[in-house]
Amino acid sequence: MKTDKIRIVLCRPEGAVNIGSVCRAMKTMGLSQLYLVNPAVELDEQWIRNMAVHAYEIYESARYCPDLESALEGVSLSAGITRRRGSRRKFFSHLPEEFAERALSLDGESALVFGNEQSGLSEEELACCHTAVHIPSNPEFPSLNLSHAVQVMTAALWRASEGERVGKYLPISDGEIEKLVVTIHETLQGLDYFIKSDPDDTDRFFRDIFARAALSKRESRLMEKIFTKIRYLKHKG
Repeated sequence: MKTDKIRIVLCRPEGAVNIGSVCRAMKTMGLSQLYLVNPAVELDEQWIRNMAVHAYEIYESARYCPDLESALEGVSLSAGITRRRGSRRKFFSHLPEEFAERALSLDGESALVFGNEQSGLSEEELACCHTAVHIPSNPEFPSLNLSHAVQVMTAALWRASEGERVGKYLPISDGEIEKLVVTIHETLQGLDYFIKSDPDDTDRFFRDIFARAALSKRESRLMEKIFTKIRYLKHKG
């Protein structure tokens, strides 16, 4: 999978609980490359194991790096995750979905860089990254827990990954909408519905609703089946 090419880089992490949760967030979304840059404290591996549960192998294979430059060695695209802007910080910041599409379109590896739990990314750390990404949140309480931020970003990557377009489908075409409207029109006509209702207005009503609803092919077939059966029951009666 293309998500295998994504590194998660944690700069100066200090929470074993968070790191364990990060491992779990990564595994649920198909990522496995974890880089730990100069941990701020000695990490309690038992707490990491407790929080990672069945994703502990991600921590076991994690790479420790003395600085961010070495953690980003060989990547084609790196993004610092930050909500803070400033004169010495990145001028432009992507949304998670925008970065995911761009990262997965590359042949090389990409990296998502997260800062320390307390202070986030420093100006120097952000400067090492090619671009920035921000996660939209409530301005009155905008700060996300580290593992939650990782989960949001990895979920965006999973949704955008090739072959894993969860929840996406191709809506029916205008021609298929028109075919469905004709079926409904003919059924209502057989019920003498148009004696007191304008057929053009009714057709337009259904046509507009179906277009806005972006019906799937399965929904369209079921809708057509319902109105065809209504017509059959009318004739049977």
